[in-house]
Amino acid sequence: MPIAQHPENSLLVTSILNVLGPEFHRVVPPGEGRHQGPRQKILDWQILVGLIAHQVHFHGCFSARIRQLFGVSLSDSALSQRRDRLGLEPFESVVRHALRPLAETEKHGGCFFKGLRLTGIDGTQWSLLNTPQNNAQVGKRVSRCGAAAFAKVGLCTLVELGTHAPLGAALGLHAQSELALAAEVLPQLPAQSLLILDRLYGQGPFVDRLSAVCAARASHFLVRVREKIAAEASDKLPDGSAWVEVRVCDPKKPREVLRSIRVREVRGRVWNRRQQQWSDVRLWTSLGPEEATPQELLALYARRWEQEIFYKELKLQIRGSDLLAGHTPQSAAQEMLALLVAASLLAGERLAAAEAGGDPAIIAAGAVRISFGACFGACQSHMVALWMVLQAGRGLLDAATEAALIARVREQIARAALRVRRPRSCERKVRQPVKKWPRMFTPSSITSPTRQRCPSFHLQIGV
Repeated sequence: MPIAQHPENSLLVTSILNVLGPEFHRVVPPGEGRHQGPRQKILDWQILVGLIAHQVHFHGCFSARIRQLFGVSLSDSALSQRRDRLGLEPFESVVRHALRPLAETEKHGGCFFKGLRLTGIDGTQWSLLNTPQNNAQVGKRVSRCGAAAFAKVGLCTLVELGTHAPLGAALGLHAQSELALAAEVLPQLPAQSLLILDRLYGQGPFVDRLSAVCAARASHFLVRVREKIAAEASDKLPDGSAWVEVRVCDPKKPREVLRSIRVREVRGRVWNRRQQQWSDVRLWTSLGPEEATPQELLALYARRWEQEIFYKELKLQIRGSDLLAGHTPQSAAQEMLALLVAASLLAGERLAAAEAGGDPAIIAAGAVRISFGACFGACQSHMVALWMVLQAGRGLLDAATEAALIARVREQIARAALRVRRPRSCERKVRQPVKKWPRMFTPSSITSPTRQRCPSFHLQIGV
């Protein structure tokens, strides 16, 4: 019998094994693992699965989680030694096979744009504990104000924007730049995707590499560009955009032009409500004028913010902070990879909860309309409580009762779905003067019609 279907496994262990997929036991064989004595207490695959489960139930110590899931009593120091011997390579191999797209074109139309899967790449940093191993191997950044409080390690993640499911990751344990980590993640881009990137990636060498990867996978890209990046317009289009030639220079000889690439450039102005002024937006894309209008491209770039929300969920709601508990860079990297698998597991649960609710609009939007706090909270978590109850009731509840209980919990989560906000036309002011709030005498609308000037290569949109 496969381990994923073993009757002694709890629902959480079975769910993690289903996320890891059939390739998991090829990477981490179930019967292997170095040990001392006549009997092996815990297997390598149990340590890996237990660490992923520990990220979901972060309360308590790792040894308590292993004892709860597998009935094995080992000290935290013994488990730490086993993790050191296990190394980082099995975790990286498992993550490469486990992280996969979740959205389906027929069900989750809001996760796609004209058949293209919306994805994004962005980087972040995690803090390491102040241990001698971390400070010696990673080190802290030093400025004129002194050394930083914590050593930092980078993480670059490829994310499915509609479901917040991670699709690939690269770790920066050796102070690699975010662009270098993004280059490692690019080969993991799914076919027929639309990759949305921020201004850091809007430069000739990276866009050149991005064009080659997207062309090989029948995909497209949309990247924001700084105003100082030079490009020569070759052909202006009637919709206000233009085809431009971007020079790709030799990194060692910046004045030597290796080649030029042709991309479509869209310039627009978006109203910034916080600053009460227009903000200029400059975008490069591989989508032609018949595939996307300038208005659609500007609206699509706003979807990139889902990547920032994914990191917020990963750090603050799943992990509880951006400080990792590993005493060595290797153990901290194991935690980061385990967190990504836990995020994929919770993204799948959110999709299941959306389908249990039955609202077509919420199902089409993917997981983003289901409150992440309802699925996973610090104190009152639906899914964590369900997993614990089913584990404690193993043998007391039959299969039909367990299935009915899971369905009811998912329906409760679906009731907490975030509805689409109604459009606001009035200003955010009060009618009576309270302290420093501005007083509103006559209401005024902040919604302006779309204004477009063609073919002056400029677009204005009011929101």
